[in-house]
Amino acid sequence: MKNSMTRILWFIAGILLILSGCTLLFRPDASLISMAGMIGFVILLSGIFNLTIYFVFHGLMLGAGWQLLDGILGVLVGFMFLGNSVLVASVLPYIFGMWIMFSGLSKLVGGFDLKKLNFDGWGWLVLIGAAMTVLGLLTFFKPMIGTVALSTIFAIALIVEGAHALLRGIYSQRFWL
Repeated sequence: MKNSMTRILWFIAGILLILSGCTLLFRPDASLISMAGMIGFVILLSGIFNLTIYFVFHGLMLGAGWQLLDGILGVLVGFMFLGNSVLVASVLPYIFGMWIMFSGLSKLVGGFDLKKLNFDGWGWLVLIGAAMTVLGLLTFFKPMIGTVALSTIFAIALIVEGAHALLRGIYSQRFWL
């Protein structure tokens, strides 16, 4: 029961993140304000799912502290994006860059934790975490690269985040102690 609930939450988060990323990828003309609201909603849901998984299963899974951190950051960033879209649009590259960077770092550490357990797919999780960290740094340090480039970076980061959530759903039975 616990495993199936976790899988469902990860699958929902993964699908929503990938759909949001694809929307941004194929609609680069969308304004930063529109992106702030849409991304804010999806990040908030992802954060809530991560917190739910942490509070229900933290004693049964590896890397639970990173799950908590990822969830807290997701909820905070999601509410920020939804609370004031105009202001957020002006600082969106910085906020999004930090979120992606820290989320990527948590996934990177989690991947190495899985390596210690001889988990076969740990390298993919490390690769996803490293890619997210690089995308976060790029967005954070190059905020004025233009709306089209920014939309593409956001889209790729959301798709990568969604892919990670789907992988967590697929392999979740291996995460339980």
